[in-house]
This record gives sequence, C-alpha cells and structure tokens, in this order.
Amino acid sequence: MQAERAGTLFWLAVGMFSIYGSIRLGLGTLREPGSGFLSFLAGCFISLVAITIFLQTFFRKPKAHSKLKALWAEVNWHRPVTISLLALGFILLLERGGFILAGFLLLLILFRWLEKFSWKKSVIIPAITLGFAYLLFNVFLKATLPKGFFGF
Repeated sequence: MQAERAGTLFWLAVGMFSIYGSIRLGLGTLREPGSGFLSFLAGCFISLVAITIFLQTFFRKPKAHSKLKALWAEVNWHRPVTISLLALGFILLLERGGFILAGFLLLLILFRWLEKFSWKKSVIIPAITLGFAYLLFNVFLKATLPKGFFGF
C-alpha cells in the first residue's frame, strides 16, 4: 500500500476516535459549548484533511508515489524521542512537583541540552515564560495549576 494512503488512514482513525470521544463527553451548544466541543472540531478537521489527502493519492501520477520505507530511511530519531520522553517526564512530575518546577525542568533541559543555549539563557527564558504563564493562568484567569510540594 502506498505510504500516503497508509498515513491518511491512520490520521482518519485518530480523527474518528477524537470525534467519538468528544460526543461521549458532550458537545453542548454553540452558545454553551460542552467539554467535548473543541476536540470534536479538531477530530472533524483531522478527518477532513485525511480524507482529502487520501482521495488526492488516486489522482497523482504514479511517479509521484512514495514507498513507506523510503519516507523513514533517513529520519533522525534522537530529537523526537528525547522530546517525547521529556514530555512524559513533565506529565509524571506535574502533580507532585507542581507546574512551576515541572515546567522549569522541562524548558531548562530543552534549552540547555537540545538547543545548546548558554546556561544564562537556559535559566532566564524558562523563568520568564513560566512567570508569565503563572500570572496569566493563576492570577488573571483564576485557573488552578498543580502546586506541588512547594505550594505555588
């Protein structure tokens, strides 16, 4: 099977799963959207794009088709795997360590190790970013962020 078709079928399944889960959460109305409203729209968008690309694969010239193996031949897996593991670590630390600590460690490691920023930039940028995020969500929007063992 052609690589693009296989990929679009995967994304169609993701979109349909999102639509199904969203309906189970409740869509609400346009004036009072339910908790599944945004994920429903995202699922519809993903499904629509997947169907469009799937249909386009039937109208392209055979030369333009690519093999699935050729798509993955020269992929550098270091960065995506590292970022995925860091995101998992962030999720696991979020409740116990709190938003500020988990976010700071995530950004510090990303900036220092993956992006090779200096220590100064690797500390200042996450501190400013998390400070603004804390002000926006905790102070202005009054959202509850995980406090962790530091209590802030």
